[in-house]
Amino acid sequence: TDNWLLTGEDPDLALRGQLQLAMYAVHLATGNSIYCKRIKATTIEQYVLAAATFLAFFTGADFRKDRPADTNMGHLLAPVYKDLRSYESVPNRREPYDLRMHALGRKLASRLGTNTLIPALIDGFEQGLCAGYRLSEWAQPGGNFAVDRPQLNHLVSSVIRTRAIVPADIRCVTKSGSRLVGIHITYVPFPALVKVWVKFRTQKNGQHGEEKVFVPNTDPMGICMCASLYRALVRFDALRLIDGRLHEQRTPLSVYHHVATNTVRLITSTNIDLFMRRLAAQVFHLHPVNDREALRQWGTHSLRVGACVILHALGFSSLDIQWILRWRSMAFVTYLRNIALLSSRQNRAFNKAQGMPILY
Repeated sequence: TDNWLLTGEDPDLALRGQLQLAMYAVHLATGNSIYCKRIKATTIEQYVLAAATFLAFFTGADFRKDRPADTNMGHLLAPVYKDLRSYESVPNRREPYDLRMHALGRKLASRLGTNTLIPALIDGFEQGLCAGYRLSEWAQPGGNFAVDRPQLNHLVSSVIRTRAIVPADIRCVTKSGSRLVGIHITYVPFPALVKVWVKFRTQKNGQHGEEKVFVPNTDPMGICMCASLYRALVRFDALRLIDGRLHEQRTPLSVYHHVATNTVRLITSTNIDLFMRRLAAQVFHLHPVNDREALRQWGTHSLRVGACVILHALGFSSLDIQWILRWRSMAFVTYLRNIALLSSRQNRAFNKAQGMPILY
């Protein structure tokens, strides 16, 4: 029936033509035409213009518009263009950290010592997906890796000076009803935990000291905030034998053993960027040199972006995303561009609807 656009046999020719051009623009935007290469909005507009010009040779109509005399794009195509331009206008835009990258990271971490950098990063990434971590909430700026010089807090009156989460910010309740805090949580086996609370001491939204509750994932292979926190606490406790300066009320939780110097270091943004871009290069088949600019779009903020995209694609409401990931505004909607996943969810909804009885 696509030939109807050329023969003019469709009674709703203009509407059908605009719909197909809009679908074509979405198809280009989701990367289906050039593998893992994002096409800019202006380029997509040029492709659509070329298709519309070709069709106009047969029909004499510009299917991009609602009416021939219109100067603006039609009501179906205009929102697509607006969405693409909105996404590109996000300042310092980051690509989302996704579950394929995380699965590869887990595989790499399983081959290394549990107290080394990559396992520590993967635990931080897992927590970041669950809680939407910002850099200052769990790690340090590049170069600031010394455990005795953690980043200072804005709250100068606070006894604890670090911005990042420390072991003392974590508390739990066990199946027996015991309540444990910090390193003491590791004194019981992980399956004994029922709930875990995390206090975010310094947040960009100004809600310093906010606590969020998390429960263990029943799937032992699933993404789990509680399990990754537990592993990080075990690591922190073990590393105190190497560096006695580690303090559960002053040292950030995310530490690792730097084997070459036999020292304990804090995770920094440099560690995060380098490893995350390594994962992205492997998963998306990007060249570390030729695709350097593309790889720069993965970084510390990709955890927060990835968490938004995953929750949105799985049907969480905007209010749910705001609450879970601690957004005060709706700014996160600028990242929600994963049209392919949303389309799959829509297909499943229609499939389900087809099986329902129709009541008249």
